[in-house]
Amino acid sequence: MKSSSKVIRYVLGGLLIGGFWYLNRGRPVWEEALRTIAVFAVVMFLLRSRLKRRSIEVHLVPLVASKAVLVLIAAVVEYEFRDSVSSPSLVVAGGLGLAVMLLGPLGDRHFFTPLAPPAPARLAPHVR
Repeated sequence: MKSSSKVIRYVLGGLLIGGFWYLNRGRPVWEEALRTIAVFAVVMFLLRSRLKRRSIEVHLVPLVASKAVLVLIAAVVEYEFRDSVSSPSLVVAGGLGLAVMLLGPLGDRHFFTPLAPPAPARLAPHVR
């Protein structure tokens, strides 16, 4: 996969996860963290079959685990910022989106690997 398409994929992913976080800003922060992780896991599980048809292997455990760590860090930051910043959800949503945009391409090869194309069938040498 081209490097530019990876960057675009992570920019869109960062905007999506940051937007999802901000959209649910009225909910308790720990509930939002669990909801974000669950939605991401379901989306990646569904996307896995589509990517497999494109000969791309999705490593769900490291992918979901890394996003879960980012989301849990975001939850802690928002919880700590709740009294010192006027809109902690906006700050955290921006940071979460930026983290996905910047860190995603660095870990891409650990999350997605191309499947080797099937080896062409070789004909047995002609026996006389």
